[in-house]
Amino acid sequence: MRRYALRSLVAHRRRASMTALAVVLGVSMITGTLVFTDTIRVAFHELFGSSVRGAAVVISSRQAIASPISAPAGVPGSLVRRVARLPGVAATEGQITDTATIVGDSGRVIRTTGLPTLALSYLHPPFSGIDFASGAPPRGPGELAIDAGTAARQGLRVGDAVSVVTAAPVHRFRISGTVRLGTASLGGTTVAVFDLATARALYGKGDHVDTIYVAAVHGTGAAALQREIRPLLPHQIVVRTARGQTNSDAARVTDQLGVLTGGLLAFGFVAVLVGAFVIFNTFSITVAQRRREFSLLRALGAMRRQVLGVVLTEAVLIGVLGSLVGVLGGLLAAVLIRALFSAVGLDLPSTGLVLASRTVLIGFGVGMMVTVGAGLLPAARATRAAPLESLREGEAQRAGGRRVWLRALIAAGLAGIGVALVLSAGGTTTARLHRGAIGSLLVILAVLVVSPLLVRYLADIVSWPIERGGGIVPQLARENAGRNPSRTAISASSLMIGLALVLFVTIYAGGLRDSTGRIIRQSFLGDLTIQSEDGQSSIPAAAVRAAAQVPDLQSVSGVKTAPGRLGAAGDILVEGVDPSTIGQVYRFDWIEGSSENLDTLAPGQALIERETAIAAHLSVGDHATLLTGTGLRVPLTVSAIYADRALLPGITLSRSQFDQVFDQPRLQDVFVKLTPGADVAGAEATIARALSSFPGVVVRSDRQLAGQVSSRVNSILILFYALLALSVLMSLLGIVNTLNLAIYERTRELGMLRAMGMTAQQARVMVRNEGLITAAIGSVVGVVLGVFLAWAVTRSLHAEGIVFSPPWLQVLGVFAVGLLAGVLASGPPARRASRLDVLASIAHE
Repeated sequence: MRRYALRSLVAHRRRASMTALAVVLGVSMITGTLVFTDTIRVAFHELFGSSVRGAAVVISSRQAIASPISAPAGVPGSLVRRVARLPGVAATEGQITDTATIVGDSGRVIRTTGLPTLALSYLHPPFSGIDFASGAPPRGPGELAIDAGTAARQGLRVGDAVSVVTAAPVHRFRISGTVRLGTASLGGTTVAVFDLATARALYGKGDHVDTIYVAAVHGTGAAALQREIRPLLPHQIVVRTARGQTNSDAARVTDQLGVLTGGLLAFGFVAVLVGAFVIFNTFSITVAQRRREFSLLRALGAMRRQVLGVVLTEAVLIGVLGSLVGVLGGLLAAVLIRALFSAVGLDLPSTGLVLASRTVLIGFGVGMMVTVGAGLLPAARATRAAPLESLREGEAQRAGGRRVWLRALIAAGLAGIGVALVLSAGGTTTARLHRGAIGSLLVILAVLVVSPLLVRYLADIVSWPIERGGGIVPQLARENAGRNPSRTAISASSLMIGLALVLFVTIYAGGLRDSTGRIIRQSFLGDLTIQSEDGQSSIPAAAVRAAAQVPDLQSVSGVKTAPGRLGAAGDILVEGVDPSTIGQVYRFDWIEGSSENLDTLAPGQALIERETAIAAHLSVGDHATLLTGTGLRVPLTVSAIYADRALLPGITLSRSQFDQVFDQPRLQDVFVKLTPGADVAGAEATIARALSSFPGVVVRSDRQLAGQVSSRVNSILILFYALLALSVLMSLLGIVNTLNLAIYERTRELGMLRAMGMTAQQARVMVRNEGLITAAIGSVVGVVLGVFLAWAVTRSLHAEGIVFSPPWLQVLGVFAVGLLAGVLASGPPARRASRLDVLASIAHE
């Protein structure tokens, strides 16, 4: 029977290849995601590993919380000298690590498409983490080295001059050399290297450094040296072996990339889910078409398990082929994902593609599981072929009344539970989101269960515009689409899922943009904001002096941000504000408390955002312990509770206490309030001129601030659309596959129609109309479902200010894309139907 299954696949290789293609695309997406993230992980590991070359152990601040905005605590320079006197130490050197902004000769900021520009101090031998591609190490306050990649992209050479902004205003430097950090590509990241004295002066470090590298004398192991150094260290400073430091840094980056990895895998599994619909539908149709073949096998003596084995063997062979090609296709998918991230402004460090054995096993396993699982039910149906009774020709049996009612009751139950979960209130935002997600999933399952019962009615509705022109061809197309409701429903469902997700992202992003603008208008009392050009990076504290030059200045208030951890709420953001000025530029939405609590905010007290308070189970007057990134435990008392997840999420401390427990010299934002009647445009121009010594730092009005947030949302939208395009593509394959198999099934019928006078053009139009009707059903249900999903999620986030604001023009655009998809997918099958030989088709069995 295995040989029979193999010959059957060869005989129907076009059908098998279309099924395998669905497996290939889904597995490629999952494998490509894993290859992409593993490649980034290895690249960071190589970069961190190269940075500790020559060192046996590394001394740095404790990093208890992984966050891209965390700033390491300084290490006293005296510790470098004390460590150097230990008997097991051969050499020590401290290093400064921070961020900077490089400005080219044109006066424009050299933009990075990866991490912020990394500023380092040079480490002398025996520490060799920085390799020079050309030139020499920087010496003195007027020199720096930059990475070779940036030099090549910007056309910079040794001896050229560039301007750099650090914690101080812009300085002019001569390029002394170009450097490489390890063998991995830095992506779009830029690196600036200074000597230690210059870095200390630029960043106001005084006698402190950020990291100490220690080389061991010959014969002293890293573990022994670690034990020797540990008694000299305070609690917030730790010593790790070079390998341990590399693993710690790599793990921190891995945690920060967790959301990215999870999101990509989610899109991969969506593609696999859509592919499962395609595979299931293909096997279901082919099993129905081969009913007589299986009956003949039974009549010749084949047992039920042998018929089952034939279908499952075909599924296994298709799964093996599709999964293997999909795993290899994952390498190409990883390249495309990397190019996509670069296109949206996120060019991460990378190295040669990493295809781990885990990736191969996961990709191959998922492909096999989906293919065999999708073919299992059709294979079971194949065993029901009776030896004699099934040799009669006829239509597929329709579901009986009891089965229809059972399906309807199951769908109603799923939908009822799902809607109840979506409508339920209470709990944290995370809890409401979880309930909303589960409820939405149940509603989707209900739609999938009930859709075969609604196909005929939906076909009547969506085909009405087509039939208005009259003629028998549109009517035949509608009847063909409703002939096998389950088949049409499954084909439409794959498109429905893709369009629903696209529409969900579109509506949610639109609501996020509208909500952000509304929150800024309601909460922001100032006239101007000073922040980084990308709106996310921190800015030098000295930039706040630019606002002091405005003649009609009423108030200016800076905000600092750092990561923290608060009990059951987990990782949160901590803001440091000046209580005497923040109330003049920012309106607190008090839930418990008042502006008096802000005015009297003292060390040991905290204002907590409502969602954080709910998650941490805190009320006014309760005591809590805040954990900082260096492992410091800070006791706090809840002074008041306010609502705002946009500008001041997490908890808010007074600036004095913030500076005591966090080593964060930079500001996140500076809010400026002018006197009533002041010339806002003139003040903006004045501040912009004053900020000319801080390239990369800009001043924005409230409208520009909202626009900047919208631009970030649009960049994310582009990324989502590109990833969701794969699921839409797979749904097109499903429609193509279904129509092709339907044409094969109705070959004799098409031949009879042609013999009775139907032209080739009419046959082509009929098949195209079938595809259009199927796509229209999927599009209508997908639009309704997408709107529902967006409503469910925005309802869960209503407390955070997110509103349900569907952009109806874009909704119509998504619906039009669905219809266009049906037209494109039906093109090849329609051409095939129009080219059938009339006499051969009539004689077809």
